Amino acid sequence: MNDTDVYRLEAVLALAASFPSVITAREIARQRGVPPKFLARLLSGLVRAGVIVTARGPNGGARLARAPEHVKVTEVLPVTEPEGRGGPGTIWLSRQLQEAARRTLAPLSLATLLREERRATEAHYEI
Repeated sequence: MNDTDVYRLEAVLALAASFPSVITAREIARQRGVPPKFLARLLSGLVRAGVIVTARGPNGGARLARAPEHVKVTEVLPVTEPEGRGGPGTIWLSRQLQEAARRTLAPLSLATLLREERRATEAHYEI
């Protein structure tokens, strides 16, 4: 994943964690370390994609358009088509990798990623 993909995913995970509440871009940036100026552009793209909704004003901010279990990872991180550069072997491998990514990501929702985050951050106590 490139930096843009990571920041996009971090932003929607912040929104998923607070669903159905609205949170500000400033709060998303603080929680997830996404550069604020870059975040505004990412949020605009997510609004156009129908993943989030925004509201202006003193109580404004952003929230997921649907519950986290209804937002697929592929809506946030679309699998791109291979560029078709290189020889036949390289092109074939690019297509295989793309198809593997599509199969792997297709069943995953934001709720799946939130469960993984929570599991990873739970305190582990040993006696």
